[in-house]
Amino acid sequence: MTQLLTLRKEVSKKLNGISFRQLRRRVRDKAAEEGILERDVALLSVALLEAKMDIQQPRFKVPEGKINALNEYLKSRGQATVQVAAGKGRKAAKEQPVRLRRLLPFKGKYPIIFYDRLEDEINLAFNNPGLPNAVLVLSRKLIENLVYNLLEYRFKGPGINLYYDTSQRRALDFSILLDNLKKEKSEFEPDQQELIDRFLKILSDTDFRREANSKAHKVMEYLGSMRDISKLKIPEMTQILLQLVDRVKP
Repeated sequence: MTQLLTLRKEVSKKLNGISFRQLRRRVRDKAAEEGILERDVALLSVALLEAKMDIQQPRFKVPEGKINALNEYLKSRGQATVQVAAGKGRKAAKEQPVRLRRLLPFKGKYPIIFYDRLEDEINLAFNNPGLPNAVLVLSRKLIENLVYNLLEYRFKGPGINLYYDTSQRRALDFSILLDNLKKEKSEFEPDQQELIDRFLKILSDTDFRREANSKAHKVMEYLGSMRDISKLKIPEMTQILLQLVDRVKP
């Protein structure tokens, strides 16, 4: 929030005279909880929705690109947008594209092309503050399939029972895939074993396995916000699995 000084001063007054430090904390928390990429956009949201201010007043000098970014956020929340109107004597600013946050930046590096589309869906859901559970379920599916691929590439043939139920003609459940990966860790190269240990430790430390299983099979115990997603370290797990798959893939 390096700009919009006049606006910040007015917001502080409107919110019972809170200090700039308190306002920065309030804006930071709002950005984190609701998945807003730019702090200035979070500030505009606080000014509009909490301080009930007309952020289009010329004295605030809010760039049109910031208004456009705010409107994208408001649309994602199903709220009314701000009408953009060029003021008298004011040069119309070029419309800036809204930057989307990416939870996963691995497109093009997956072993199978379908992962690229799955990553797109995860990132799209990640940009909607109201869809943390969609991010979790889709991410679980991505990680589950990468574990399947890892076992498939390393033990293809005689080891098919480690990842595939031939009698039912379907992949084994995620929990069984993880158990088999842990049991067969010694069959990997030493440096690969270290990566597997790191992956399994993240699963254990973040409760991703428990969270993912409950969210995938029960209509209850929902995540509260995108802040919960960041605690699960989904990008870190994905990166480790991609490194392992790349090493063992024929």
